[in-house]
Amino acid sequence: MRRRRGREGELPPASAGLIRYFSEETHGPKVSPKAIMIFAVMIIIFEILLRIYNPLST
Repeated sequence: MRRRRGREGELPPASAGLIRYFSEETHGPKVSPKAIMIFAVMIIIFEILLRIYNPLST
């Protein structure tokens, strides 16, 4: 015969109380990582061009 376990015999949940932040929905704009990388490279190129062509920089 098989015995049923009471409340005291249950195993803890798999997540062990950890919060899953990546599953929460946010209300902000959705931007892909590829777009962020392209934007960062554009800013770097713009800074380099400013340093090359700006006659006032010392």
